[in-house]
Formats: sequence, C-alpha cells, structure tokens
Amino acid sequence: MDTQRLFQIYLLLLPGEQVTAVQLAQATGASERTVYRDLQRLAQAGLQVHGAAGVGYRLREPAALPPLLLSADEMRALVAGAYAAQDSGDAAIAQASGSLLDKVRAIVPPRSRAKYGLRT
Repeated sequence: MDTQRLFQIYLLLLPGEQVTAVQLAQATGASERTVYRDLQRLAQAGLQVHGAAGVGYRLREPAALPPLLLSADEMRALVAGAYAAQDSGDAAIAQASGSLLDKVRAIVPPRSRAKYGLRT
C-alpha cells in the first residue's frame, strides 16, 4: 500500500466532482486496477466514496477528519493504544477502539498487519 498515493487520491476526490479511475491512475502513476483497490480501501476506512467503473468517483461528503499520514512508529502507537483502550472498562471507549482497529485493518494489507501489532 502506498500511503502517499491514497492521500493523493483523497485530495483529487475532495472537490466533489466526479473523477474516473483512468484520470486517477494518470494523476498518480498507478494502474487502474491499483486505483480500484485504493478506492475500496478509502471506502473501508470510512470515507464516503461513491461512483462506478467507467462513470467516475467522488466523495459524497467530506470526512469528519482528514486522513493521517502516520509513520510506522506512530501506527504501532495508535494500535497499541487502541488495544489498551479496549480493556479500559469503559464500554463506549472499548467500542470506539474496536471500530478504530477495524478501520485500520481495512487499509493495512494482511501481510503488513503484524508489523504494526495488528491482531487478525
């Protein structure tokens, strides 16, 4: 996964106008197939990506928070904190932590999850 490419696609979708996978591929230097996977990852991470192949894609509404570009150490800290929060005894915090971990798993490829301390 290329975090910079995901962020670039996010920025291209921000204006709210439809952008085709071909246009995204040309802008990022990736293949169309990679762009489709990246769009799926952005949607799994909670962004409101709408559209269809051949028609174009756009963000229906801006994300509540902008995406973060985290270093490997920051990602490990985030994951460790989320696991610790699940055991905090506060049901709302535990539920939010579980949701956070699900979103992180959605954007981190399975082969990279152990590197960040993600349990499957």
